[in-house]
Amino acid sequence: MFNNDSLLIDHQIYALEPYFIDKFKSKLTTKNGIYYSEMSVYQLLDMACIRDASTLKGRMDAVKRYMNYLTKTPVITFAHSVGAFPTMSYQQVDCVWIFNHYFQVEVLEKKKSKVIFSDGTIIIVKVSKEVLLRQQQKLHCTMNTFRSLHQEKKVMY
Repeated sequence: MFNNDSLLIDHQIYALEPYFIDKFKSKLTTKNGIYYSEMSVYQLLDMACIRDASTLKGRMDAVKRYMNYLTKTPVITFAHSVGAFPTMSYQQVDCVWIFNHYFQVEVLEKKKSKVIFSDGTIIIVKVSKEVLLRQQQKLHCTMNTFRSLHQEKKVMY
C-alpha cells in the first residue's frame, strides 16, 4: 500500500515540488539531500497524511473549517509537528509545498523568490516574498492552534 517515497515526508523535509523529467513527477528537498519520485506531489502528501490516519483532503477540509483558510490551505501532515503550506493553489502545476522549517527569502523578481533554509539549502519559487511570508504565518498559526487544541483535549480527559 505505501510507497517508500512518502516516508521522506518527515521532520527532515524542506520542500516538495513538481518535477517532470523522465519517469519522475516530484522532487523532495530534504536535510539529507534531494530525492525524486515517480509519485505526484499530491500522492506523496496524501500518503504522508494517511500514515497519520487521515487524507490530504481531510486535513485540508479540517483546516478550512476551523481556521477559515479557504485558499492556499496549509496542512499538518504528521502528529502536529510536520506541516506544509502551498505557494499557490495546490491544483496549479507550479505549486511548491514548503515545510515548517526556518527560512529566509530573497526577492529575485516581482513574482520569483529564493528560499534559503538555515543549512544553506536553496529552492526557487514562482511567488513573491509577501506570499511566502503570509503562507508561512498561516502554517504556523494553524500548527499552533491544532497543537493547543490537542493539548487541551489531553487535559480534559
